[in-house]
Amino acid sequence: MAAVQRLPLPPAASPQLSRGNPGTSRDAPAPICRYWKSGHCSRKPCRFLHGDPAAPAARKKRNNTWVNTSSQIPTTTNAAVPSVPPPTTRNRHAEQGRQVPPPPNPKRHAEQEEQAPPPPKRGCHAQEQEEPGGGGGAWCAGDGIRGVARLEGHAKAVTGVAVPEGSGTLFSGSLDGTVRAWDCGTGKCVHVAPAHEGEVGCLIAMGPWVLVGVRGAVKALQTGSGKELRLRLPAGAQITTLLAEDDERLFAGAEDGDIYIWRLDRERQRFDEVAALAGHEGQAVASLAQGKGALYSGSADGGIKVWDLETRRCIFSFAGHVSMITALLCWDRFLLSSSDDGTVKVWRSKPDHGDDDLELEVHYTHKEEGQRVVSMDGTHDANKKPVLLVARGDGVVRVYDLPSFKRRGQIRCDGEVTAMSLRTPGMVFTGDESGEVRVAKWVPAGGCSC
Repeated sequence: MAAVQRLPLPPAASPQLSRGNPGTSRDAPAPICRYWKSGHCSRKPCRFLHGDPAAPAARKKRNNTWVNTSSQIPTTTNAAVPSVPPPTTRNRHAEQGRQVPPPPNPKRHAEQEEQAPPPPKRGCHAQEQEEPGGGGGAWCAGDGIRGVARLEGHAKAVTGVAVPEGSGTLFSGSLDGTVRAWDCGTGKCVHVAPAHEGEVGCLIAMGPWVLVGVRGAVKALQTGSGKELRLRLPAGAQITTLLAEDDERLFAGAEDGDIYIWRLDRERQRFDEVAALAGHEGQAVASLAQGKGALYSGSADGGIKVWDLETRRCIFSFAGHVSMITALLCWDRFLLSSSDDGTVKVWRSKPDHGDDDLELEVHYTHKEEGQRVVSMDGTHDANKKPVLLVARGDGVVRVYDLPSFKRRGQIRCDGEVTAMSLRTPGMVFTGDESGEVRVAKWVPAGGCSC
């Protein structure tokens, strides 16, 4: 009997996302007659093959189609995608001009029939999975999350993925020095723009703006009007991380340890420079987070600094981890930090200092055993429950419930995750070191999504 697959089977209507075990395919050709191979078959006609099996038909290129739920693009209907019946053994023989075998006789070669594997089951295998629930593809599994599409085009690691407000376009930046625009309704790449300054260090969205960090500047594109701006930096400064949490201020961390701040003037459609913060002493700023009137910055040496946004002064500094900070996240009264040391730490104000005191202590430590944590982000699922996504060094993004840290699913990528975005309602975007972008969506948890 065929072994049960560990990841959920995809829906029958979405074969382009299937990555099942080919040994369990119901379209497999009939086995070669073992009596013919020994020269003793007397069955005419014989239901088993007398000869080498035909080569399988070439698989068509995957059609990566997804729809941004927050855009105004109408959802593609099923009528636009005609259903094609799967190839069968009989029509493969007919196309090659070979004799079509007759329908099988259940009494012939009974001993051979016992060796044939049973057809795979097509139901929901929630109880048979390592991860609960059923994902939209073998690379995405979990309760309340489903894989939607895989977008290929970048030649090097993806460094940022974002969908601007009111836009039907997904933008991605890469170390290959390009920014790609993908149509949310078709999944096709509609434009490729070179950065000219070399590698794209990071990419985010801020309202209708797309912001791209390159060497010596931050490029800004207003997707509604098409207006382009260039926010200049000191010569040679390389942006490593961008943050625009309140859609009012833009923060940019650089590899030399400085942090630059701009304020968006909506009326004039421009960014006014506010200040530059220095304090990481040459250590690259790896992550930024904003909350409670403060800016939090994490550096390559594992240090975390707290900045007062009114005075723009560093008011608290501490050693958060033993190696590089890979992500910071403000959630409720807590600060979460992840690191190359393989941990996610939850920080809170000291009990005897009150919630308004910015001096923090460790409240809880979560460990990803044997793996680095390369990124982390949080959002709410389709049931409005808080979830945390933790990207590991082995290319797996694990999904956890908060505050319990109960594991509920995962997204598996082809390489280490180098970009992750959860800002588009209902969607999850990841980019990895292979240059591929993967798209998943939240679905109501607790039921079968097969």
